[in-house]
Amino acid sequence: MVEETRVSERSARSARPDQDPRTTAVLMLAAVREAGAHLGNLLRLSRVEIRGNLRALARLVTLFGGVLLLVLAALVLLLFALRDALAALIGQDGPAALIVALPFLVAAAILTFLGVRRMSPRSPEA
Repeated sequence: MVEETRVSERSARSARPDQDPRTTAVLMLAAVREAGAHLGNLLRLSRVEIRGNLRALARLVTLFGGVLLLVLAALVLLLFALRDALAALIGQDGPAALIVALPFLVAAAILTFLGVRRMSPRSPEA
């Protein structure tokens, strides 16, 4: 077993590298020991950082989910209000509901057509 000889900071600074009393084996063991300690500290730090990032990400997803829910509720209420306003103008609920739903029906038809065309086996876009 190789023993490490301690050199004080003052003598290590003043000594030239070729005059270091420690052997190569001792220096290698010290380097491996320091690398292991450094790796342990790095893993500990990364664990703390990842936990903090996961908490922040969970908070962010929760906030965005709440915002999305509120926006969807507001859009539904806006569509109900638009239908009621049209019903008051034309005097009937049925045609007012169709007028409000018509843009959504057109968009659904276009997306369905594009999806079926893209899924066909002879599609050049696939």
